[in-house]
Amino acid sequence: MISVSKRHTVLRFVGLVVMSLLFGVGCVPQNQNNVRQFPDQGTGTAVHLEQVDSPHPPYNSNPPTSGWHFGGAILTPGRYTQPVPDTITVHSLEHGMVIIHYRADVEPAVIEQLTTLARELQRKNPCVILLPRPTTALDPPIAVTAWTYFLELGAVDVPAIAAFYREHVGRGPEQVCPVGTVE
Repeated sequence: MISVSKRHTVLRFVGLVVMSLLFGVGCVPQNQNNVRQFPDQGTGTAVHLEQVDSPHPPYNSNPPTSGWHFGGAILTPGRYTQPVPDTITVHSLEHGMVIIHYRADVEPAVIEQLTTLARELQRKNPCVILLPRPTTALDPPIAVTAWTYFLELGAVDVPAIAAFYREHVGRGPEQVCPVGTVE
């Protein structure tokens, strides 16, 4: 027969193991496999366009993660309510920004969740942009991009987006944004 004090010790141990397992599972981004890296399509003046709408070869991802961009404009961090041309978003990625794109037809509650998350991320490092993409221009409801990296999501996944952000913010070829986040 197990004494009361040993039973409490065993129950505490089992409780700690269960809590550790639950915490561990809850903190692992469930969409790790949805992060893809695309070949770098170039940086700097070699891929600068004269105008926002100048013709250029196709991007290798949608939304784009590198390549041709208008060198005369960059987005400031924050939330945008209208789509922005890819030639401008790519320039922002080159500077190390992370962009959270959402399809224009997502529910307002999704936009609110993403807005709250973007504000939280900005407290750790200001280099995040949130913006809509035309419904016809984005297959998944949510896509997060950094220079050559792409995270595709079917729904808001705060741990996955936060992990992607921590890993990629400030890592563009032009070191404008600070690398990493403040914990």
